[in-house]
Amino acid sequence: MPIDKEGNPLHNALVWQDRRTIDQVEYIKNKIGAKKIYKTTGLTIDPYFSATKILWFKETKPEIYQKTYKFLLVSDFIIYKLTGQFISDYSNLSRTMLFDINNLKYSDYIASELELDLDKMPEAVESGVEIGEITTNETAFDKKTLVVTGAGDQQSAALGVGVVSPGIIKCTTGTGSFILAYLEEPKFDPHKRVLCSCHAIPRAWVQEASIFTSGATLRWFRDQVGQPECLIAGEGGRDPYDIMTAEAEKSPIGANGLILTPHLVGAGAPYWNPFAKGVIFGLALGQKRRDLYRAVLEGVAFEVKKNIEIFKEIGIEPKELLLTGGGSRSDFWNQIFADVLGITCVRNKVEEATSLGAAILAATGAGLFKNMSEASKTLCKVDKKWTPNEENHETYNRIYNFSNDLYDLLQKYEMYQNYDGLIKNLKIIKSISKKHRKQK
Repeated sequence: MPIDKEGNPLHNALVWQDRRTIDQVEYIKNKIGAKKIYKTTGLTIDPYFSATKILWFKETKPEIYQKTYKFLLVSDFIIYKLTGQFISDYSNLSRTMLFDINNLKYSDYIASELELDLDKMPEAVESGVEIGEITTNETAFDKKTLVVTGAGDQQSAALGVGVVSPGIIKCTTGTGSFILAYLEEPKFDPHKRVLCSCHAIPRAWVQEASIFTSGATLRWFRDQVGQPECLIAGEGGRDPYDIMTAEAEKSPIGANGLILTPHLVGAGAPYWNPFAKGVIFGLALGQKRRDLYRAVLEGVAFEVKKNIEIFKEIGIEPKELLLTGGGSRSDFWNQIFADVLGITCVRNKVEEATSLGAAILAATGAGLFKNMSEASKTLCKVDKKWTPNEENHETYNRIYNFSNDLYDLLQKYEMYQNYDGLIKNLKIIKSISKKHRKQK
């Protein structure tokens, strides 16, 4: 979000799912190169990250760029509103594509190459650090309330679920799914498929894989297909997702022949393909809504497996997978994860791991905890575990391999890019036709 010197927003915030910066992505690839960006920031070049959005403002809204005093993430803006200070933390700045995670400072080289002014960025500090007391009169908080730096939502969730030592991996499923593993030093995938970012814990890092639309895909089916389940849920005071997953459980393994790829806003890790589209393969007259619902649950689990396999390739061997977020409420979905991945999956008693992680950071900053890792170990308690069914695991491996082949085939023949070009051309033709009709 760009703000002026008085803290007034100059434009609507561009959220992480905003894909308008594809042109800037291509420019950065040509200007700096994917390898240099990855080795410096731990990120791939994707519209997801802030540098592309700041460059978009500079190129398409130059008057806003010139007026901007600071570019802030949402959490930075809240800190400013509470304290009047422009501060961000290492873990959040790891998402800007302007932050050197090796040296824990902004990259002068990247900013110089992109001709972006680092003076327009907030001060970089660790997570869990006291900033000061509240200075604004716009809240009902006591002005003696301490404000402490937080962390990125996924790093906070990792802290709140117990990802505080090597070998521990978590997967948070909400709108998207985010897989994080603890690292004692930055680790880079030679093929740049998974990311590396700063952890909420000082002098620690995380290996990270981002899947953009997992829960969002299930929500799309709820809204567009799941009216009967929503009606039943409304009459009985239940959650529609509970009805949908109960229906999915009635579908056989493999979703009665359906395979779904949940790339509804492009593909995140491991493909990082902004042109990718969602795919439903194998649709036939004999299938039911329940099969579509199960295909979503299995399709998301396949995306998680792709990334866990890459973690293994680069030397991160998961002991088990800690599940958090709204998706972890479903025992059935958790069992699918265990069966697809072939490892034990665990849900902690506190579902909202992100909030617990934030509480640990706040308490540490206030001096209540001396060691946030030890605090995490003390507070994170197991609720339930799911162990893989070997027969299901073998079946899922065969479906998973076919699903991978399907994506590879579409990518090999540039079907995603060609389809994107087709849609753009059709929109242009429609726009021209509409203009001609108005002139007549």
